Amino acid sequence: MAHKKQIAQAAARKHELVAQLATNRMSISHRRHELAGKLKPKNLVRNLFTRKPKTIFAGSVLASLLTTLLIRRPKKTRKAPSSKTSKQILLAWGLSLLKPVAKVWLINLAKQLATERLSHPPAKQPSQDASAVNEQLIIQQ
Repeated sequence: MAHKKQIAQAAARKHELVAQLATNRMSISHRRHELAGKLKPKNLVRNLFTRKPKTIFAGSVLASLLTTLLIRRPKKTRKAPSSKTSKQILLAWGLSLLKPVAKVWLINLAKQLATERLSHPPAKQPSQDASAVNEQLIIQQ
């Protein structure tokens, strides 16, 4: 009898442990999902903003101020504009009026020279003997 009683107690204990194991598995699964939800970056930032909005605002303002101070360009010093005489003003106006005319003239000259080079083949260079003869003729004259 004692043996049957021990077997029944062991079976009851086993059923109790199995039930406890099942509840623990359920609670572990539930807590794992909760923890995963809390550790998502989106939820972490949202919680941080809801818990401490003033701290976040002050920190962002200070960070932007420091960044601005570190990246700031050196101040440019302004030179006092020199007073121009009327001759200098007229010369500047005249040059500004001549610039487009000069550009057109140079472009037309370049086009003309390019067409002459393309239409006329380059002249043959005289050989060294011929150039020596030409020099002697020039010297004799």
